[in-house]
This record gives sequence, structure tokens and C-alpha cells, in this order.
Amino acid sequence: MSAEMRPAWIGILAVAVAAASCTDRHLPDATVSIAGPTPSVPAPSLPTAVPGVLAIGMPVDPGDTGTTAFGIAPFGYHGADHAEDGHPGWDIECRIGASVRAAAAGTVQSVFTDPFTPGRFTVQLEHLVGTHHYRTVYTNIASVAAGISANEVVRAGQVIGVAGTVSATVGTQAVTYAMTHFQLDDFEYYREIPNPNAVSPEAFLTSDARAFFDGLWRQSVFAHELVEPFITNPRTLSFPASRTWTKVGGEGTAGIRFTRRTARAALEYDYALLADSGTAVESGTLTLSHTARPFASMDLVSSTSRRLAVYDIVSNEMRLAIALPGATRPVDLSNAAVYRTTP
Repeated sequence: MSAEMRPAWIGILAVAVAAASCTDRHLPDATVSIAGPTPSVPAPSLPTAVPGVLAIGMPVDPGDTGTTAFGIAPFGYHGADHAEDGHPGWDIECRIGASVRAAAAGTVQSVFTDPFTPGRFTVQLEHLVGTHHYRTVYTNIASVAAGISANEVVRAGQVIGVAGTVSATVGTQAVTYAMTHFQLDDFEYYREIPNPNAVSPEAFLTSDARAFFDGLWRQSVFAHELVEPFITNPRTLSFPASRTWTKVGGEGTAGIRFTRRTARAALEYDYALLADSGTAVESGTLTLSHTARPFASMDLVSSTSRRLAVYDIVSNEMRLAIALPGATRPVDLSNAAVYRTTP
């Protein structure tokens, strides 16, 4: 990158902003540290101790995934369509025309028209491991493959249909993509909410499927991840909901806290920049444009300033580059600070 393209704000943020306005002088003078390896997030424990664990693959092939809109929308997040109960599965973005495949061998339980999307189908497969009953669910199927009908036996990886397309405005960008909702139900597990048997597929993935999933997850970006950033998020979450990220490397504010007032406001947050003590030194509202590839972007607006930023989040780690008030948005994350959060 040429010197002309480098952001003007590069340098120690606390020193740079001290020469700016009175408001900016109150940003935290955070100690610069070096980020070590990202601590891994433990996979959730299996939901029951009942013998018989289903091993599942991914319901799409590696060459059939997509990241035009989001990549993967994870388990448990709360959005407009799951504001009360949390997302009971994964939404997996696909290339247009991609096949949806059985995640494990089983028997077709049912095939029916999706009540929420006319012209699309839902396929449900039953899986029995010993005496332990599971079900996998595949929705937004545009066309069902031949031979996929009630009581038919399917093998792992068998094509069950074609993923349906979606045309939507994601952030401010009009996009068309294909996707399927993939859900795992464990009938030894139950709670008093919609989709009461749904569990996170994460703990059931084979090693090959997990490696494939991890690669796609690193490329995924979705509106809810500032507060619900994990592959498996709790389905029980009350709003307003907040998450604090603490700086572990690079130059920037010591911490930042994001708050969503309601589950339905996926693109609008409140923010607070934090000192080492955890005290808020600047606060305001934040808006996202999470399809701004290759990096998602955010605007942080306080009563006295507007800061433009780019960021990337993978589970418990965020890279965040924030410009000074009035400066142009950073063009990349080469000078981003590293922040981490805990489950």
C-alpha cells in the first residue's frame, strides 16, 4: 500500500487524539500490548448424557458455499425472526444452484411445503443411534431430489434438494444468494420454547466437517455478532443486551462495549469507549454495514463527533480500526487493534 493510501490516523490513538478536540482528549490512554494466539472457544458440551451420539457432516459441499451476504448465521442469535426464542439452527449461505445434502444417514420423516415461503420445501430426516432419536431439518429447498419422500432411506451426503434463492437488502446492499436453514433436534433434550428439541450442531460435527465449518466461519459476517459472536450462542438472552471487548494488542481504546436495545434492531447499537478502569469516556450510537466486503464497517456517532471504522470478528476475537473524527474510513485492518471477549 502506498504512503498516499495509508490512513492519516495511524499512530498511538491516545496520543493522536490528545491533539484533537476536548472530547477526544478524554479517550483512554491504553497501554499497547501484543496479542498472543487467540484462545479457542470450547465447543458446547453434549446436551444430554444419554448414550448414542450422532456424527454429522455439513449439509453442503465446500465448493457450494457462499459469502455474498453472510456465510453462516449461527445458532442462538436473536434477530427479527427469532427475537424471543433465538435461532434454533444454522443458516448456511450457498452458491445459487447448490445441492443440499443429508448430514447423516437416516430415514425421510417428512417432506412438506414451507408455510412461511410458498414454493419452497422442508425436508426432515430421522436418525437413530442405539435408542437415541435425532432429526435433521433442511428448509428453503427450491426443489426436492428424486427419491426423497417419506420413509425412504438416505445415506450420508446424499442430495436431498436444491437450495432456494433469496433476494434481500442486507445492510444497505441489495444481494441475491441461496441458503438453507439446517437444524439438529435431539429428542432426549427438551425446553419450553419454540423448537424445544433444537440443539447446536457444533458438538456433533465430524473432524472433517469441523475443519470445513471453521474455514467458512472465518469468512462469515452477520449483524448480530457484536453481542452474539459465537458459533453457539445462548437461546436465552434478555434485551437490552451488551458485550464488552477488551484490547489485547495494537493501538486504540482500552475497551469497547456494544449494546443492542432490542432483538429486532440488528443493525443499530449503542457503544461506549472504555478506559482501563472500565469507565466509559465516550458513548453514542453505532450503525453497521456488514456487507462492505472485504471488511464490515461501522459508524460511531457521539454528541460531538463521528468516527468511521472497519472490523472483523471471528468468535471471541475482533480486529477493529477506528479513524479520528472527520477522517476517512480506514481502508484495511493492517493497523487494527485486537480485542477479545469471553463466552
